[in-house]
Amino acid sequence: MSFNRWHNRSFVPHQHIAMPNEKENLEGLKAQARFLGATDAAIIPAHSLKVEDRFAEMCAAPTRCASYGLAPGCPPHAIKPAIFREQLAGYRYILVFKIDAPIADLMNERRLTIAREIHRIAATLERAAASRGWAQARGLAAGSCKELFCGAEASCAVLANQLPCLRPDVARPSLSAMGVDFAALAQSVGWRFGRIDPATAPEQSTDSEPAMGLMGLMAGLVLLA
Repeated sequence: MSFNRWHNRSFVPHQHIAMPNEKENLEGLKAQARFLGATDAAIIPAHSLKVEDRFAEMCAAPTRCASYGLAPGCPPHAIKPAIFREQLAGYRYILVFKIDAPIADLMNERRLTIAREIHRIAATLERAAASRGWAQARGLAAGSCKELFCGAEASCAVLANQLPCLRPDVARPSLSAMGVDFAALAQSVGWRFGRIDPATAPEQSTDSEPAMGLMGLMAGLVLLA
């Protein structure tokens, strides 16, 4: 789904019509997530997703993220959490998935490779969900699309020149930019992970121990209506 569609505040998903074999449909999407490379996948009710303004605000302060303001899927250009909370009312389920990785990999350049995979999986699952009858499927992923896919470009084509996204096949908005409470999401499906930076983001961890020797994870999701 294009970034322009994401930013249409009047967008309301169509009224959901129960599809035959819905359970099998959802299980099929979970299986496809694993086939695409996800370590695990789960289905949760859309209303259970916790969205808070403070996670989007963390992109700007106290230490501004290097990708702040550089992509339509990152603050301050991304849909505000308050708008996203309203839009969630139009969805029934969320397909969530993760890739487990050593904490060390999430603190070096390897994280970029993992984040690109999260975006690729989210985009692929979005299209797969649409083909299965979830016409308004929308994907979110970890990380900034500018850093991941257009790092060699001087600026984002969407923001700088009002042109179509150069990588609509893979680029998806950031989970954090939309205010998704990642720790609450992981806890709701039983995913444990070690904190990456206990000095700045202790609430984004499900483990009270330091990161040494623990696995971390990156996650993505697809909204289903």
